Amino acid sequence: MRNFIFSCVAMLGTLLGLMGRLWPARLQYLGYLLRRHVVTARHKHRFRSFGEHSLLAQGLTLLAPHHISIGCRVSVMRHCVLETCAPEGMESNLIIADGVSLGEYSHVTCARRIEIGEGVLTGRFVLITDNGHGASLPEESERPPLLRPVHSPGPVIIGRHVWIGDKVTILPNVRIGEGAILAANAVITKDVPPFSIVAGCPAKVVKYIQHEH
Repeated sequence: MRNFIFSCVAMLGTLLGLMGRLWPARLQYLGYLLRRHVVTARHKHRFRSFGEHSLLAQGLTLLAPHHISIGCRVSVMRHCVLETCAPEGMESNLIIADGVSLGEYSHVTCARRIEIGEGVLTGRFVLITDNGHGASLPEESERPPLLRPVHSPGPVIIGRHVWIGDKVTILPNVRIGEGAILAANAVITKDVPPFSIVAGCPAKVVKYIQHEH
């Protein structure tokens, strides 16, 4: 019965969206919001915690979301992937703080610990990972990558109010300071200072944000 109600409301949202192509844009946006609320109602109970006024979107992929904590006013846009994959005998902890906005097609994969700080904004196609297949040991090279154990070199900690551009990749064992800006296509392999702008592959500091005193 519950799934039937969700399906009916989702169909209503789709209908409003289609009607919005002929009627005012506000009606189309109403259909879009309605579909997001349906997706949120369907999945929010699967998380470790899920804050008020947070919204998921269509096309979301969730893997082991019971290790994921979502804060308040979080927006997870369309076609994102949120997954935890704890190594045997360990526990994952993916924390997305209040006011975070994850852009479309972003992928967050957590084996041990990832913290995304308050007010973080990401563009599209962002990858945030604290893990990989194997530990790059010689004995592992004879095994297909898919059969190598998940290994996390260290956590990813992203500070408050960080702005992450399109197609940024954040690799394991890095800390990104408060207020930093990560330019589009940057590959983050080491710590990023607070209030800095980084760019490139691997990313380097290109500028510091000056604050008036």
